[in-house]
Amino acid sequence: MNKSYFLKNAGIKELIPSLARDFKLFAPERIEETYKWRRVLEDSPKPPDWSQYRTVEPLKTFFFPPRYTVATYSADTPQGKADLDALKEKQTVLFGTKACDLRSLKVLDHVFLEGEIEDPFYKARRENTILIASDCTEFTENCFCLALGINPFPEDNYDIKFSVLEEGLLLEAGSQRGESLLDRYRSHFTEATASQKEEAEKNRNTFIDNYRKKIAGENLPEKDSIKGYVEKNFKSGIWENYSEDCVECGACNLVCPTCHCFILQDYARSGGDFGRSLLWDSCQYKTFARVAGGANPRRRLAERIRNRFDKKFSFFPERIDSYACTGCGRCTEACLAGIDIREVLKELASA
Repeated sequence: MNKSYFLKNAGIKELIPSLARDFKLFAPERIEETYKWRRVLEDSPKPPDWSQYRTVEPLKTFFFPPRYTVATYSADTPQGKADLDALKEKQTVLFGTKACDLRSLKVLDHVFLEGEIEDPFYKARRENTILIASDCTEFTENCFCLALGINPFPEDNYDIKFSVLEEGLLLEAGSQRGESLLDRYRSHFTEATASQKEEAEKNRNTFIDNYRKKIAGENLPEKDSIKGYVEKNFKSGIWENYSEDCVECGACNLVCPTCHCFILQDYARSGGDFGRSLLWDSCQYKTFARVAGGANPRRRLAERIRNRFDKKFSFFPERIDSYACTGCGRCTEACLAGIDIREVLKELASA
C-alpha cells in the first residue's frame, strides 16, 4: 500500500511556485459556474483553485490538441519531417484532473498507443505529462459518471492523487513518476495521520451518498444493459427523431473526452514549402464518412447520430470492455439543440 502524505494549506502556497518554476503547470480556474484549465506561473497572483468538479475542456486537449502540424515538406525533400523534440523540452504537470477524464485515457491510449502503429505525438505528450488528480466534491446537473460505474475520485491512470481536507491536502502516489515527484518536494510534506485519512474517506462517502441520490432520481438504465439497448434499437426511429433537432455542429464530439476522430489537411508555407496539419473531425458532419467518388455510407443525419452511440456503447465495450462515455455530461452542456445523452439512453431503454 502506498504511503499517504499531508500538505498544509500554508505549504500549498510554497509548493505551487516551485512546481510552476520547474514544470509547465496547469490547474483549473473557476469562472462563474465553470472551471477552465489555465497556465500557472511562478509569480501567479493566486494559487490554483481546487475544482469541485471537472473542467469545461476535456483532458484530451493536452495530449491530442484540436490542431497541430504533424509534418513539414520542402520542394527539395518530398518526405515530410515531424518535430517531436519541442514536445519534450519541459514536462507538463496537470494539477486537479478528475476521474471522468482519467477514465477517458483508457479509450485514447487504446486508439493511439495500442494499435499496429503508435501515434508519436500522442505518446510524447503522454510521457511528458504528470497527472495530479483530485476527488470531486460537487457535481454538475449533467454529471452521471456514477451511473456508468465510475467513482468520482481517482482510481487509475494518475501519478498522484489528492483529497481536499479542512487543513490541507492528503496525497498519495499512483506511479513511480508520482513517487519521484513527491520525493523531489519531500520537505513540503508530512506523513498523513490516521485521522486525516479518515477525514478524506468520510468526505468521499458523504459526497457519494448525495451523488447517488441525484443519480437515482434520474432513472437511468443499468450500466450493464446499455449496450444491449443500443444494439436492439439499431434500426429504431428514435435516431430519426433526434436528427430533427440536431444542427450537426459537432460540439458533442469536440467536448467529449474520448472522441478522437481527426482529418489531415495540407497547407502552404513560405518559400514553396508546405505542411500537414491534424485537425479534430466529427462523426456528426455530413462529409465525415464520405469516400473517393462521393459515396457516403452515412449520408443521413440519423445514421450519424446512431453511429456516435453505437461507437461509444457497443463498439468499444467489445474491444476494451469499457464504454467510450465517462458520464461527464459535457456533450449535454454543449448541445445547441438541448439533446441530453441521458434522455437518449432512457428512451432506448424504454423502446
